[in-house]
Amino acid sequence: MKKVLFIFLVLFTIASCNDTAKAVQENNTAEEETEQDTVPTVSGKFIFTEKDAILRGDDFIYNVEIDSLSRNLGKQVEAYKTDDFEMVPVKVKGKIKQSPRQTGIKKNIELREIVAILTDSIRNKRQE
Repeated sequence: MKKVLFIFLVLFTIASCNDTAKAVQENNTAEEETEQDTVPTVSGKFIFTEKDAILRGDDFIYNVEIDSLSRNLGKQVEAYKTDDFEMVPVKVKGKIKQSPRQTGIKKNIELREIVAILTDSIRNKRQE
């Protein structure tokens, strides 16, 4: 009788651990989804050079961290530029953080998603 009770207790404990692991895993996925949803969408003018990338809005200027996504955006806006120093309006999602560099720009943005290249505003300026 004691052996049966002991086996039942061990099985119950193992089953409880599996439920707890599933609950922890579900909580982690919910937190990740919430974190991704809280990434701000920023609209501004973007320029990409060999050494730097800048995103400038009406009331902010951010250094853009150079990674594959920012390089991809740089290639995409290249088609809309008429000269090397033209800034192209874009809408992106990114994580804003303090800049580790000692430049005049105090914030960095790590791009998470390219939402749109705002080509309509470029066409309107060229037609005027």
